[in-house]
Amino acid sequence: MKSPRGAVGVTVLDGKIYAIGGRGIDNTFTVGIYEVYDPATGTWNELSPLPKARDHLAVVSADGRIHAIGGRITTSTDRTGEHDIYDPKNNSWSSAPPLPTARSGLAYALYRGMIVVLGGELPPNTFAENEAFDPKSMSWRTLASMPAGRHGISAAVIGNNIYVAAGSLKPG
Repeated sequence: MKSPRGAVGVTVLDGKIYAIGGRGIDNTFTVGIYEVYDPATGTWNELSPLPKARDHLAVVSADGRIHAIGGRITTSTDRTGEHDIYDPKNNSWSSAPPLPTARSGLAYALYRGMIVVLGGELPPNTFAENEAFDPKSMSWRTLASMPAGRHGISAAVIGNNIYVAAGSLKPG
């Protein structure tokens, strides 16, 4: 990346890698930087920045667009349910219905055409809640919860299952 940072959201669309948001390298500020890497040319380019800087967010490509969902705005207790959609055809962002349970440190996956958001945190709590966004109807729905709240988790889809790995039962 041109702009080094941590807690960045990353997704792939049309053979390119998109890196959105994150925390500055000194970990004192959140950034809205948005960059794309083209493996064919080996170059990074900056795109229109995320409307509101955040880190520890979900970033998923669906239906030719990129969704930036939830995350942390400044401190560990400053969470958001914001949901912004990037359209690469015109390098612009638009607002979408917010994540019903604002949180960061969450897992996410594209499953059967829906963006599924799992777990996460808002100190002093971790979340067991799972919610799915349907890009076609532009609406959220609640899914079955995990047995216990976790954050700092990852998710992967294989066949008809979403697997959630690792994580902490306590925030921080």
